[in-house]
Amino acid sequence: MTLELEKFKKLAKEFASISLQLGDEWLIKTSKRAGTEIVYLEKRIIKPSDKGPQNANNFDECSDDLEFSSPEYTVFVYHIIYSESYSVPVLWFTAHRSNGKLLPLEELWKLIPNCFKSSDPDTKWNMLTQQEHPMLGIPYFMVHPCYTSDLLSVCCSKNYIISWLSAVGPVAGLTLSLEYAKYI
Repeated sequence: MTLELEKFKKLAKEFASISLQLGDEWLIKTSKRAGTEIVYLEKRIIKPSDKGPQNANNFDECSDDLEFSSPEYTVFVYHIIYSESYSVPVLWFTAHRSNGKLLPLEELWKLIPNCFKSSDPDTKWNMLTQQEHPMLGIPYFMVHPCYTSDLLSVCCSKNYIISWLSAVGPVAGLTLSLEYAKYI
């Protein structure tokens, strides 16, 4: 099953409204590209890093100039954008550390639940692809949309974005609250 652009826009606005009710902070955004208005969804998440302050255990009690670095964290930025080529939503995302350094695919792959991983190390490129963001023109990862229409065809939902995102989101380190199930 594929979605028409207008249906995607309607579902995206509904999803943003549901998200607002649930306090989940997905925002509906618009952008102009080649004279056409693009509607998409955006969410930012800041996740604490496993690492604590870098200098916390490395101090001399007599030192007056003890410095603690700020806690490390990772910022994830997610976009749900309609793909005209596939006629389905696509999950785009980027992640960077508190120092601004982008996470490479190898680090992102470690965050993905094992049930999405194959024993073949090359499959990560079938699932996650790094491409130029269609509106920002900078490198982002995307969950490849090849099988999205198949996934949507088996979903029974009032809002396909909720069903689809609950299935593909974990591949990008994103999960939805169980509260969304009320709206499926």
